[in-house]
Amino acid sequence: MRPQIQPIALGLVAVAVVPYMVLKLLWLSGSTIGMSEPAAVAEVQSTRMVVGNIVTMLLELLAVGLAVALTRPWGLRAPAWIVLCLAGGATGLLAPILLGLPLGSLIQFAVRADVHTSGMDNMSPWVFALAYGGFGLLAIAIAVLAWQYALIRWERVLAAPPRFPSARTITVGALGMLPFGTAMVWWGLFGPGEAGPQAMDTPSQRTALVVTGLLCIAGLMAPILGAMTQWPRTAWLVTWVGCTTAALQGPTQLLLANGGDPTPAIALITVLATPASCGYGLLVLRQRILDTSTTDFDKAIEHSARDGSESHVTLGAPRGER
Repeated sequence: MRPQIQPIALGLVAVAVVPYMVLKLLWLSGSTIGMSEPAAVAEVQSTRMVVGNIVTMLLELLAVGLAVALTRPWGLRAPAWIVLCLAGGATGLLAPILLGLPLGSLIQFAVRADVHTSGMDNMSPWVFALAYGGFGLLAIAIAVLAWQYALIRWERVLAAPPRFPSARTITVGALGMLPFGTAMVWWGLFGPGEAGPQAMDTPSQRTALVVTGLLCIAGLMAPILGAMTQWPRTAWLVTWVGCTTAALQGPTQLLLANGGDPTPAIALITVLATPASCGYGLLVLRQRILDTSTTDFDKAIEHSARDGSESHVTLGAPRGER
């Protein structure tokens, strides 16, 4: 891991997290800073928003802990499942924001001269910049640190692309990831209507929906398409981002639904997508780990056989040739 990158990345984490945490603490203490309408005050002080603010603060602290662990030698000894769960959660939550929100904000600013989202109409513009700008910086920092960490800890796994999945594995992934990805792209392009995520109708939000859907579909297709075999790390990266996005964005849509009332369609595709994407990703990864273990075992057998053959020749040679 390049030491010069670590301080920069951790600095980005601090810049992203500290202002966000201060703002949430002020709101929890009763402050109305950043609220331009009485409706915003009532919303922020509601039970749902208080719980949501506490949960998001805890998630931010987990992100800080993950970033620190990714830069420390002891982090390489942490149980793999803990690292994968934390990194997967961060990826699934932040990837659509990092990849979709900047483009969507530019589009929205070009057509409307503002970058508000429908859920922040009663907030001052700087709140949007602080919150989502912080999410973007946090995503960049964790992405850089997690990628370097993975290249060190799982170099052998990433050295070859995912194997073409079995029919069962493809079925598991397609049943959930394909409907979810297709629905997100449709709602992003044509609007949420009555079935889609309500109040997600600004260009910035709809662009994020399109990006979410495309990431899910790309994650499903990456292990299947043979064209990416020349870039194994890219194949793994696309698979990882797509599967984690499909797993996390559905629950996120449920929790952040307008007025806390998600539509039945969102609930249905989430119930399908979250377990399907987790199962698909784990099955693809399991096959690669098995392939790596088999390769190592074969090499060990070959090495042992070669050593044994050489020993036999030496021991069986005529006395004068020893």
